[in-house]
Amino acid sequence: MLRILIRKPHYKLLKSHNYKFYSLIRQLGYSLTRKKSENSNQTEVCIDKPTKWPSGRRANFDFHEETEAAMNEQINVELMAFYYYLSMAAAYFGRVDVALPGCESFFMQMHHDEHEHALRFFNYVKMRGGKVHLCAISPPNDQDWKCPLHAFKVNLFCVQINSFVYVNFLQTALQLEIEVSKKLIAVNVIAEKHGDLNASDFIITGFMEDQMKSVNEFGRLTTALSGVGDQALARFLFDKDLLENYVMSNFNVLKNKFQRRKFDK
Repeated sequence: MLRILIRKPHYKLLKSHNYKFYSLIRQLGYSLTRKKSENSNQTEVCIDKPTKWPSGRRANFDFHEETEAAMNEQINVELMAFYYYLSMAAAYFGRVDVALPGCESFFMQMHHDEHEHALRFFNYVKMRGGKVHLCAISPPNDQDWKCPLHAFKVNLFCVQINSFVYVNFLQTALQLEIEVSKKLIAVNVIAEKHGDLNASDFIITGFMEDQMKSVNEFGRLTTALSGVGDQALARFLFDKDLLENYVMSNFNVLKNKFQRRKFDK
């Protein structure tokens, strides 16, 4: 308990000069009471913390617990992919002895996209009056990618997320995107099962089209990389093409959008 003792003259001065004493206390989220001491010329202001805060369930409107749990799992699936792409960008392609800026920038961009997806689910669960539960994220077992094709195609992955277990099997970046897509579909099925049209619309319009584009993009890149082999010149040309046609093109699109918004303001 926090007690503030203020003498009567000073308390009247604060009140008369409108120093927003009461509003400041309310902003701190505490209840304010005043007690007058019997044997002293002081006014005692007692600030008590409430015994129980109001529940967030007040904002919950038809947000079923099963849908909430599925979305929490999806948050951790997106964070798993986020950590996976960060490992590829920072732990391998960004190294001085590898120096493939196209691959590094591409996977760093994918890392930012997955992080944004996780935050969108995070904010949606909060908006619906639910609770966010985060799980531990394990890194990929093998972080020495050896070559771009290995990074695009092969990774031994071992991580457990609630009821979803990925244990010691060949996991590709393409397969990872397919797994994320399957999980999104599963979350949508649960939302439709409970008649949650808002959650279903959030998943379908906000994620599914981009997810299908990612699957197609990784399929094309894997096919192209499988054909060039592992020679130094082939790696250089593939990395150069990746930087110019994927990374810089997306950067220019984002730059134009930002400039348009700035001009509109």
